[in-house]
Amino acid sequence: MPKEIELKLRLKPAQAGRLPQQAVLAGVTPQKYRLFNTYYDTPGQELRQRGIALRLRRKGRSLWLMTVKGGDSAASALAQRSEWEAPVQPGTFDFGIVTDAALREFLKSREKDLQPVFSTNFTRTAWTLAPCQGTVVEMALDKGRIDAGAPENGASCAGEPICELELELIEGESPDALFDIAIMLAADLHLHPEIASKAERGYALLSPSPGPVKSPPLPMERGMPVPEAFRAVALSCLQHLQRNEAGAVQGLDPEYVHQARVAIRRLRSALKLFAPALAPAFIGVYAPRWNALASQLGSVRDWDVFITETLEPLEKAFPGDPDLAHLRERSRAIQAQAQSSASLALSQPDYSRLLLAFTAALFRAEPPTIDAGGKPLGKLSRFAVQLLRKRAGSVRKLARRHASMDDAQRHRLRIAFKKLRYAVEFFAPLLPGKRLKAYQKGLSSIQDLLGLLNDQVTAERLIGELHPEGGPAPLPCGWIAGRKHLLIQSLDAELGGFVALRPPW
Repeated sequence: MPKEIELKLRLKPAQAGRLPQQAVLAGVTPQKYRLFNTYYDTPGQELRQRGIALRLRRKGRSLWLMTVKGGDSAASALAQRSEWEAPVQPGTFDFGIVTDAALREFLKSREKDLQPVFSTNFTRTAWTLAPCQGTVVEMALDKGRIDAGAPENGASCAGEPICELELELIEGESPDALFDIAIMLAADLHLHPEIASKAERGYALLSPSPGPVKSPPLPMERGMPVPEAFRAVALSCLQHLQRNEAGAVQGLDPEYVHQARVAIRRLRSALKLFAPALAPAFIGVYAPRWNALASQLGSVRDWDVFITETLEPLEKAFPGDPDLAHLRERSRAIQAQAQSSASLALSQPDYSRLLLAFTAALFRAEPPTIDAGGKPLGKLSRFAVQLLRKRAGSVRKLARRHASMDDAQRHRLRIAFKKLRYAVEFFAPLLPGKRLKAYQKGLSSIQDLLGLLNDQVTAERLIGELHPEGGPAPLPCGWIAGRKHLLIQSLDAELGGFVALRPPW
């Protein structure tokens, strides 16, 4: 089955103008041609739902090509998906080229319902590179436009510009050469790994944004080697992060930043969880960089929760209170600064280089056969159970001491529960269903309560930052103290029920 292996990178037009001067292209003569593409789907977008892209392409003036791309793309800027392409007559389809029998029959059954949904029109400047023996890479700079729908009665259709660099492996099996070239270029140009294909961007123009995106399902299988399971988890975290980065940069909704932070927390948790199966040098390089980015995203979520969950209920209960008005004014100003800092962090070349280098490292890493203690890694299911038991034991040990905990100790309990919850989510495809659902429900309830408690502690801290001189804030402080008391009582009952649950492993 033919497979496309391609690394997609976004860049600005000014950066694109500097591309031909890069050392990697010295002495290489480019080809330049125009590509007109029309993408097809059924009225119900059945192809989109299956992750299939179907297009008719006119290359130059007379060559027509039909392309079918399968729905097995990787969750990163490195796309690895099935692809079939062949010349056709203008406006016709030939699904006989598709070697996947089920996909071929599906497309044939829907042929009469296919209609144009969007188009792309761009100029491609392509260089053919041979970085090492047995490897050929096509570097293509695409500049043009995506248009969705067709103008009617003089109305314009939705569209957006295209300016992206594609590195496609033409000969060879390893994507290493793609990353080598991209990292070399990124030393001088701001190249940002792009997980959305042109087809995905075209479909996005047809329907409103789904809003902030939560973590996707994990493609983990019982027979996976442990390092491969880590890569699946890490790529899922990167997808979660990148699906929210545009909204976080634009400041559309604080939830975008929150989901970006959740994605980074999950990735940091995965680095710790899988540490026995990872090279110490890999962890030593990337754990500090992800920690630094998490810090850079700052406290947007903290201020948003403080304003919506603490100040707003207080203002409704005590309208016109001057101290509450003062708190809101200062909180809004600091929240805006925090949002600006988060946007800046996700717009910098350092962030783009981190995504690129980390993704490259995930695909390059030599899978170890022994853990950090020198023991054979063994099967994924055994590895998962050992780690889950360890994290569950830490949670039970801390939970027994909950009645006498202060805020700092309760924070450690929250972190322990969060680590256990992430571990259960990562390994959920390997665990039995019934007990898993009950266990996850218990974890979720306690995590929510501990999160609400942490919000109260954070609110106390933020009020202290707003009143560093120790000025008046008795009303919100009393409100917070009352909520903490009620939440602690609820937590006592939930912890008792959770400890009695039978783990699903």
